[in-house]
Amino acid sequence: MKRIVLAIGAVLMVTLGWGQNLRYEVTHLHDSINTTGSETGAVIVDDSVILYTTMQMEETPRLYLVDFNPILTEIYEAPIDTAGTIGRGVLNQWGLNANGMNNGNVAYDPKGDIIYITRSESGDRSVNHIYYSHRVNKRWGKLQKLKGNVNLSGYNSSHPSIGYLPTGQTILYFSSDRPGGLGGMDIWYAIIISEGTPGNCTNLGAPVNSDSNDVTPYYSNEEGILYFSSNRAGGHGGIDIYQSEGMRNTWNTPVNLGEEINTEYDDLYFSFQPCRCRCPQEGLKDNEIVTACGFLASNRPGSLYKTSENCCNDLYRWRRIFTKPDSAEQPIVYVDTFQTHSVKELLPLSLYFHNDEPDAKTLDTTTRLDYTATWQRYMQLREEYKGAQSSPVDRRKWDSIQKGVDYFFEFELKKGHSDMLKFMQYLYADLKAGKRVNITINGYASPLFESLYNVNISKRRIDCFRNSLKRWNNGVLLPYLENGSLSIETVANGAPGEEVVAAASPLRNPKSVRSVYDMQAAHNRRIDIVAYEVRGGN
Repeated sequence: MKRIVLAIGAVLMVTLGWGQNLRYEVTHLHDSINTTGSETGAVIVDDSVILYTTMQMEETPRLYLVDFNPILTEIYEAPIDTAGTIGRGVLNQWGLNANGMNNGNVAYDPKGDIIYITRSESGDRSVNHIYYSHRVNKRWGKLQKLKGNVNLSGYNSSHPSIGYLPTGQTILYFSSDRPGGLGGMDIWYAIIISEGTPGNCTNLGAPVNSDSNDVTPYYSNEEGILYFSSNRAGGHGGIDIYQSEGMRNTWNTPVNLGEEINTEYDDLYFSFQPCRCRCPQEGLKDNEIVTACGFLASNRPGSLYKTSENCCNDLYRWRRIFTKPDSAEQPIVYVDTFQTHSVKELLPLSLYFHNDEPDAKTLDTTTRLDYTATWQRYMQLREEYKGAQSSPVDRRKWDSIQKGVDYFFEFELKKGHSDMLKFMQYLYADLKAGKRVNITINGYASPLFESLYNVNISKRRIDCFRNSLKRWNNGVLLPYLENGSLSIETVANGAPGEEVVAAASPLRNPKSVRSVYDMQAAHNRRIDIVAYEVRGGN
């Protein structure tokens, strides 16, 4: 079994059958970031600064060590501009480093404005524990060790990552070799009860964890996907990066990201760049756009070294590039609207729902769920939708149908949730500036039930979005809803082309022509934010 370096510094789209339409591109960062030591764990704070870990090496490695002799790890920082250009790395001066300690593995919680890092004393027998710092009045506080049982004496707790539950709670994912795992390092989670105090730790279990080492978790809140690295059997060699859709303790079978990301060497510390507007655009063709980008660490050929090749990790940047199809039947890919900083560029904003969601088999017009909760469940149904499509004789048509499902999940369902989060930010900025905002929302359903039932589904879906407004960012929009500064006009349309009539049995399904998994029906099940009116303010 290949060794996982516990010292700090030492985790899909390719498999979806999109062919040449979607690909990963990986490039080596320049030597003002990478050194002949080891660089890992790049994350972005405030959309303007990259924090990463550097492990420096002794000038002359000792003979009894195979590759290198690490000194201490330290946290470095580098600026990143609006074009995605990264400047020179320098030692962090915020107080994240401590003399005589290994410091690294940064995670950032933008909602709480909290940084988490891993620390350990120097020495081969030391263990890693997780610390945190809260920023108040633009100043970072002193790092403190997390309370609770995240940090167990004599066991490693490392690689923190932050996620958010539909309830608004913050969840900490991390890796640990504590008892109760499946073998080696496992990925665990704990819900943050209050600042610096997580609740009980729970092992993610199978299928995420294995009897091998499973490390460097990174949770993408936008996608509802956990990325992590593992040296389990079936990879490309060394340590590979995997992904699993889900949250908390419900996960799909992990998928290897494939040979465009993974190599026969070690590939880990996969992370996302939060704002796609800062993804580098150079080298793209006219029909290509960057849909996402981020960082990973690897000791693949090309990484810098002093005496032994492949001894040490360097930082790499990845881009996910979509090639617009020539076929006029495919929808146009939307350009990321963060570049325009205008909420109206997001409109109409469509949010999609699975059949009879939220809250199936009811005539209720309200729900307790918010859109993120229903969206996360919907995102896990991609393969179910693909498997339910009819199989035409022509193989080319079958491939086109499968790609159509992938396109819907990737560029309509996922994009809608991402745009909703941007919409909330723009909305909050307008309300904080003293403006009054009126939103108009239309609700729709697929024609699988009687009209009255569909109208009520549409009302529940609109209420689901209203709950998202109330709960976003710990409820900062709720006072504006209560005082009338934020108002919502709604139209529940039911199924397209139908009139509202009484239903003798509202739960029966008289229209079986259109399948639950039909893509036209999937497009019908939505709400549209169609108007955004602003009055007053500065």
